[in-house]
Amino acid sequence: MQLRLPRPAAAAATAILLLGAGVARAESGIGTTTTFFHESGGALDMTVLTPSAHATVDMGEAATVSARWEADVVSGASVAVVDAPGGTVDAITSATTLSDVRHVFGGSLTFNDDNTSLTGTYDYGFEEDYRSHGMSISARAEMFERNTAFEVSYARGWDRVCTLLQPRAQEAVDRSRLPNADGCFQAEMERDTVDVSLQTFQGGWTQAWTPVLTTQLTLTAQILNGFQGNPYRAVWLGRTAAQEHHPENRARYAAGLGVRFWVKPLRGAAQLFGRLYRDSWGVESFTGEIAYDQAILAGLRLKARGRYYTQIGASFYSDDYQRFPQGQYFTGDRELSPMSSVTVGGQLTWDVPGNEEGDVLGFLGGLEIVGKADLIFHDFSEFHYGRAEVPTDTALMATFGIEAIF
Repeated sequence: MQLRLPRPAAAAATAILLLGAGVARAESGIGTTTTFFHESGGALDMTVLTPSAHATVDMGEAATVSARWEADVVSGASVAVVDAPGGTVDAITSATTLSDVRHVFGGSLTFNDDNTSLTGTYDYGFEEDYRSHGMSISARAEMFERNTAFEVSYARGWDRVCTLLQPRAQEAVDRSRLPNADGCFQAEMERDTVDVSLQTFQGGWTQAWTPVLTTQLTLTAQILNGFQGNPYRAVWLGRTAAQEHHPENRARYAAGLGVRFWVKPLRGAAQLFGRLYRDSWGVESFTGEIAYDQAILAGLRLKARGRYYTQIGASFYSDDYQRFPQGQYFTGDRELSPMSSVTVGGQLTWDVPGNEEGDVLGFLGGLEIVGKADLIFHDFSEFHYGRAEVPTDTALMATFGIEAIF
């Protein structure tokens, strides 16, 4: 089903959360996290439950091995044909229901000493209509009494997407959407697969300028090749509905700068983050975030944050391809339209205090419990289902996690 969280929601994990992070130390532990995402909008409600678990084993002073699992349990509905004739209310109320489960299994190996670390990872994900392989390698070095840190990483992904087998459809406007995932990856005559290749390059510089002021600069580039549309979604072109057609190549570039300022008298920290993004499809965006992290009691911290996101749409985006076509490409993806969002939320973190020997519950070296919630308000000013505005303009994301160190 290929559901991915909307960009404004998924981008909540910004570089600002990493400010002041050090080289990973060898520790053994286990953890679990569950995230609940719900987008409300009548017939187009969408709910995603994402449980995950991981375990890390200390292999000695210089190495750690970890394993992880994650799943997406999706239920909801989506409009199958964007801008279909016959009334927008019909298009929304007759939305196609969907449900799917995605699993991802992965692991990593980290080598580290006092000032450097090297990490390699591999992940395999699968669902009814999607298969993915991903690997990455990253290196980090600290210097100048740990006041400066540099990190570089490279990630590579090989994905396969199920779509409808249509050997007679020579042009994009002749292709029909995939009606369902039945028969995907099972050598059925009515199904085909197309490839997606991803390469991501990232570099980061974290600098402690004073005991209370830290900054982090992050630069990211990503290159995608292959099928990048939704095989289930079609767009009304005037006389027929065709599976949405996106360019096969896309290059993405982003630069982010975070600032963290410790407020010693209050035992808190103020955080600012900004990010600029553009890609070869003509999408340009800005993200601004402000947060404040406050210690309340021993081991208990409360963080509040606000975030604003805005973008201009893709160069080939149109709200009505029947009257205003934009070249050879067409899309029904609302996240390729001009849009903005506002996020407000908070996080409560409890590092459970230990006894006089530092043990927690008598046998743990550490225990952290995290609860987080965000409200996201979207504004799709130039995207409509015919004449109807997007009904799913509000979303809730909540996360609960536990981390235990042995």
